[in-house]
Amino acid sequence: MLLKDKVIVISGVGPGLGRKLTLLCAKEGAKLAIGCRNTSFLNDLTAEVKAGGHQVVSSPTDVKDVGQCNALVDAAVKAFGRVDGLVNSAYQYAPANFEDADLNTWAATMDVTCFGALRMAQAAIPHMKKAGGGSIVNVSTMETRKNRAGEGAYAIPKAALEMATRQLAFELGKYKIRVNSTLMGWMWGVPVENALNGFAKASGAPLQTIIDGVVTQIPLGEIPTDDDCAKSVVFFLSDYSNVVTGAALNVNGGEYMSP
Repeated sequence: MLLKDKVIVISGVGPGLGRKLTLLCAKEGAKLAIGCRNTSFLNDLTAEVKAGGHQVVSSPTDVKDVGQCNALVDAAVKAFGRVDGLVNSAYQYAPANFEDADLNTWAATMDVTCFGALRMAQAAIPHMKKAGGGSIVNVSTMETRKNRAGEGAYAIPKAALEMATRQLAFELGKYKIRVNSTLMGWMWGVPVENALNGFAKASGAPLQTIIDGVVTQIPLGEIPTDDDCAKSVVFFLSDYSNVVTGAALNVNGGEYMSP
């Protein structure tokens, strides 16, 4: 098991990648502390992990609130005595073309997506230092490399998060704390399925036509699943990436390839 006995904190768990990552980390032997704003979903996911015979605690977490960020990390330490890994997956989505955008809304997305991750990192770092090191993984997006109309409020905070990844990697390396990011593309799961259904409805085209249009842009010929994308995060949390820090990994089936 890649994460045997590691204590992993995951913020922003949801019905897509967050849920699949939680279940995969548990399967790989991690002890988990998970958080998000939706308490009903959080309780259901916590029960699902426990039903599989794994160890997990949870705490309702709005990453805009430093107290709630601290509470999630504290729940991990209280239950399991340490923190070895942190995954920042919380984000806020507000699609709008720039000319029509309310920049206060854009600032709010920055507060969640980028500064929320920084709050979580500040909460976890003291415990990682005590543990002799750790791994922070920031979930980013291919859209920081491949622009799409109306996605600025999503992509710009993620791009800032990638710069934060490199800055933290530089500053925290002396504590053996690694900081990396995963650049997710299309991920087949509940959120993307809902989005593509929305595109199909808006355009009047069959859903399969919309899916085929996406797939034609992906060299591997398929939309990566949430399950497969979650494995890239587990890699960064595991000891297999012990000498990797400050990296941004493309996880998109080849739709975007770094030069």
